[in-house]
Amino acid sequence: MKLQATPAAAMCMVMLLVASEMLVTSQAAGCDIFQLVPCMSASKNAKVVPSKQCCTNIANMGKGLPGAKCLCSLLSHPLAKSNGVVPRIALGIPQKCRIAVPKGFVCQGIRVPGS
Repeated sequence: MKLQATPAAAMCMVMLLVASEMLVTSQAAGCDIFQLVPCMSASKNAKVVPSKQCCTNIANMGKGLPGAKCLCSLLSHPLAKSNGVVPRIALGIPQKCRIAVPKGFVCQGIRVPGS
């Protein structure tokens, strides 16, 4: 019996491979893009107050420079971009959560509020 892949099955396989590669890449850097899921609405609308879970997840990325670099790297992640995360708004979340960021820290050309 000869098996033939349909275009839909081939596309699903490609998407699965890309998603798994993105997960491995983000976790290898010590950051997990899925930790930002509770922050989604707060990262799109500056008027939204981040949830307690969002603040906890941001704090768990690390204190000081490591945490700031982690958040910054995740903002350029394809999943963040495809879900409409606005970097300028998302970078304000640590300040709203009262999480310190290094003085003068710049991410993607944007000075992080509260730094």
